[in-house]
Amino acid sequence: MAGRDLYAILGVAREASEQEIRKAYRALARKHHPDRNPGSKEAEERFKDASYAREVLLNKEKRKLYDEFGEQGLREGFNVDAYRQYQNRAAGAGRGGAGGFGGLEDLFGRAQSGQGGSGWGAAFQDFLGDDAVETILGRNRRGRPRSRDVVSELTIDFMEAVLGAERELSIQAPGQEPRAIKVRIPAGVRDGGRIRLRGQGDQGGDLVLHVHVGEHPFYRRENDDLLLNLPVTVGEAFRGAKVQVPTPEGPVSMQLPKGVRSGAKLRLRGRGVRRGTEAAGDLYAVVQIVLPAGIADAPELEAAVDQIEQRYAESPRKGIGE
Repeated sequence: MAGRDLYAILGVAREASEQEIRKAYRALARKHHPDRNPGSKEAEERFKDASYAREVLLNKEKRKLYDEFGEQGLREGFNVDAYRQYQNRAAGAGRGGAGGFGGLEDLFGRAQSGQGGSGWGAAFQDFLGDDAVETILGRNRRGRPRSRDVVSELTIDFMEAVLGAERELSIQAPGQEPRAIKVRIPAGVRDGGRIRLRGQGDQGGDLVLHVHVGEHPFYRRENDDLLLNLPVTVGEAFRGAKVQVPTPEGPVSMQLPKGVRSGAKLRLRGRGVRRGTEAAGDLYAVVQIVLPAGIADAPELEAAVDQIEQRYAESPRKGIGE
């Protein structure tokens, strides 16, 4: 991942606002989402790159590190102070004609192997000390890579997030063959949430999945509550009626109060999102009174409509724009 321009991946300027970053990401996600491009490895990679760029650039701390140090600043165990010392020392050595290097791994790799031209790399290692070098490189004291978390993206359906589910994923650690693992998606996971799989990352680290939840055709989520628009007829709203309301666990019967208004929120307790042992949220049915098709061409209804109009004590738009 080193050397990538995350701003270029999203197609935004380095000074882009969070709103501009979100807008750019949404456009790329819609274009390259795996569901829209089945079997396309290129689209899958672009979707992953865009998701990674979004995750970094919308995190103020990570964006600050990336802007100053590039992607190496996002590595597990990266030591800001030690690397700044490294930059200062490297700049001084460069002015003294010590020769170039390809980066941290190149610098300390040559120092540890006894290479490095005039030997300033080894001297710099002495200057910082072994612990600082190991911290910058993210290695243990025996020179083997430390266990590190691997971050990936997981897109799930809205109902999978509400009810929980199990997915089988194929993962591949560096230098290893791909392997399949089963992931349990906990009920109630939010968009932008994380699922951590212990020991499934690099060198015994964890696999961290950033969750993206798709939209639903009629449910909307607010914290642990669910909202849906409930279409009703004029007669049902006028007289009151029992209607079937869909919920994540199946339809339930709800009594509409007589004379209910369009836009009224009717609550079904405990029919929302349940997370762990916490009490479940509620489901709110938002009443939408629907007129029948062709009503404008029914002159026989004019008299009844006139009677309804006469019942308004004031304009329903009173107070809007005042």
